Amino acid sequence: MAKRTTPPLAFSEYVSCDADNSVQVWQARLQVIEAAKRVFPMILEKLSTDVFPLYCKLAKEGKLAKGRNDFNKALWGKSPYAALTDEGGLKIALTKWAAQFNAEADWLMVGALRTLQGWYVAPDWRSLLAWDHHHGRKDVPVVGKPFELSYPGWEVRLFTWPAYSRSLRQSFEKQLLEYERQTRELAESRGLVRARRKYSPDNFEWFVLYQFAGMTSNTIADRYARDSKVLDESTVLKGIKAAARLIAWNHLGQPRQSRTRNRKIR
Repeated sequence: MAKRTTPPLAFSEYVSCDADNSVQVWQARLQVIEAAKRVFPMILEKLSTDVFPLYCKLAKEGKLAKGRNDFNKALWGKSPYAALTDEGGLKIALTKWAAQFNAEADWLMVGALRTLQGWYVAPDWRSLLAWDHHHGRKDVPVVGKPFELSYPGWEVRLFTWPAYSRSLRQSFEKQLLEYERQTRELAESRGLVRARRKYSPDNFEWFVLYQFAGMTSNTIADRYARDSKVLDESTVLKGIKAAARLIAWNHLGQPRQSRTRNRKIR
C-alpha cells in the first residue's frame, strides 16, 4: 500500500486563535469530511437523499429564505441557518440529519447548506458527494514593519573585502534575528498562535467513525490493526481527541439512539 501523504493544514507559521477564522481549523475540518467520504460516506449520502430534494424544491420556488432575505447572500452572512425558511420541511430535515449522525455543530450545518447550494448549481458535485470548500473567514492581516538594513560602507583603505563582508553578514544576521523576535511578538500580541506542523490522517478517520458512525473505540482499534499488530485502544482515544482539538469540536461522544456501548472521551 502506498504511503499516504499528509498535506499541511496551514502554510503559514501563525493562525488565528478563533476557530471559525483559523485556516488550520478550516483545513482540518475539510480533512474530516474527506475522511468521512473514505470510511463513512453515509453521512453525505443521507444529506443527498434526505435533505437535498427538499432544498431543490424550495430553491426552484425561490423560497429558501425567510421573508425578503436573499438566501445566496445569507449563505455567506453571519447566520445562514437562521435565515433559512421554516417552511417546506428543509430546516427540520437538516436538523434531523445532523442529530442522526451526532454532527450538531454550526460549521457543519453551514457547510451542509453551502454544499446543498453547490449541488443544486452543479449536479456533478452531488454525484461526487463534493463538500463546499470555501472559507468565509474574516480576519485582519498582521504584518511586521519593513525590514531595513543600514551598515557603514566599505572603507577600502582599512578593510579587505573578506573582512568587510564578514562583518556585514554578522550585522545582518543579528538584525534579522531581532526582526524575527519583534514580529513574532507582534503576531502573538494580536492573538495568533503557532500552526501545527504534524497530524495523522488516521486520527480524522477514527474521529468520524467514533463521532458520526457511533463505533466504539475498541472496535476502531480492531479495525485499524495492521500486519498482525494490535492497536491499543488508548492510542485510538488519544487520536480521536487530537482530531477533535484540531477541528475545535467541543462535544465529543454525545450519545444518540443508535449509539450503543460507546465510550465517551473525557
